[in-house]
Amino acid sequence: MGKIAVVGGTGQYGSKAIEGLLERGVSPSDIVVMYRDEKKALPFKDRGMEIRYGDYNKGYPEDIFKDIEKVLFISGFSLDELQRIEDHLNVIKAARASHVSHIVYTSFANLYQSKCGLEDVHLATECAIKASQLPYTFLRNAFYSEYFIGKAYLKRSIDSGILYSLAKGRGVNHVSRDDLAKAAAVVLTTEGHINKAYDLTNPTFYTYKEIAEILKEVTGKPVEFVETNVKDYLEYLDSLHVPKEFQFIDACTLQQRFVDGWGELCSQDLANLIGKENIMTPKQFIEKLDFSEPI
Repeated sequence: MGKIAVVGGTGQYGSKAIEGLLERGVSPSDIVVMYRDEKKALPFKDRGMEIRYGDYNKGYPEDIFKDIEKVLFISGFSLDELQRIEDHLNVIKAARASHVSHIVYTSFANLYQSKCGLEDVHLATECAIKASQLPYTFLRNAFYSEYFIGKAYLKRSIDSGILYSLAKGRGVNHVSRDDLAKAAAVVLTTEGHINKAYDLTNPTFYTYKEIAEILKEVTGKPVEFVETNVKDYLEYLDSLHVPKEFQFIDACTLQQRFVDGWGELCSQDLANLIGKENIMTPKQFIEKLDFSEPI
């Protein structure tokens, strides 16, 4: 196997994907960690991996992927969607210039059914990758459990005794970051994935009423499930002194985007890649959280 470059390798998902590659037998010397902050990259270098500076906000040199066989391209993050697309194009052009054999891109689950506002960037990026003629795999990742049943949201529910929801009873599909990263490692180290797209969702969706019951079971504390409205919920966040700039990306605030049911779409792709028995359930995820620690 040739070298594998991980764009965004120092981030949380990228780091987990690298661990997955190592667990699957990839030599540290065959992993190239792309970084923007050298301080974050040095621990990888200490473990025998190559590190290369690359900031796609500033453009990628055409030879940045020289001697690279495969690229794990972790989607960037910018609130300016046009800028984000341009950043992604820099990576794609560099990969094409070096004739990489396989580009694996972290896209978004149920891309053609999604109505959450994130789909345009990923649609554009997938189209650009196809236009580049590079062999590809699209890992259409579900939402992270770390976000939609994250510690801050659940701890507020424990402390107040109320788990608020804006989903109007509809379910949301989410997967732990670890499980999604494991799937990336599988795709990068096995055959049969060229020019395929995988919807990496949990095989089962969960409603927030179910999450409230799980939270009650795990913690042994009373947690009431309450469907609320946006006005009342924002007032609740105000009472907790949550800054306005964080309220619009709050785990509950975003639930209103799922009221038409598209978040309930499920696929077996993740189970096929890592095994259904290895996919963390919401209960298993919540059991790992330490609610005694401050947020």
